Amino acid sequence: MNHLAALVFCAAALVGMLSGTAASACGLDGVPSLLTEGQLDRVNTVPPLSAAQLAVWTKFVVIRQYQAGQRLTLTEDRTEVAASLTSVAMRRPWRWRFGDGTTLYGWTVKHAFAKPGNWRIQVDAYYPVDGKWYPFDSATISIAAAAKH
Repeated sequence: MNHLAALVFCAAALVGMLSGTAASACGLDGVPSLLTEGQLDRVNTVPPLSAAQLAVWTKFVVIRQYQAGQRLTLTEDRTEVAASLTSVAMRRPWRWRFGDGTTLYGWTVKHAFAKPGNWRIQVDAYYPVDGKWYPFDSATISIAAAAKH
């Protein structure tokens, strides 16, 4: 699925769970809410130039580059997210998918990428009315090779 199709899908899927607009919960409003090691992500201003870049490209990007094996703390600004999602969607902790096969659940999670590369972090909210998870945020993170001692 290309990026535009993914955004359209996200907007359509969230219509039932949002308090105002699908754009806010999908990150289309341009307001960063994901924090990595306490640093708020930012709007990604670099367009993807290849299929490989498009596969991990997101509207937001983690500011710093981290090293493979480095344990990172990630969370969402719940006040910002609550402005977009309904209260029922805010009752259950997020589902975090890291693009490396790892899935974690929690308001705040810790994760270490084993390999260097660019990864797509996807954050989903659970909507109990239909029993499904819906993506509301994503960010691209760059992981460097671990430093040699």
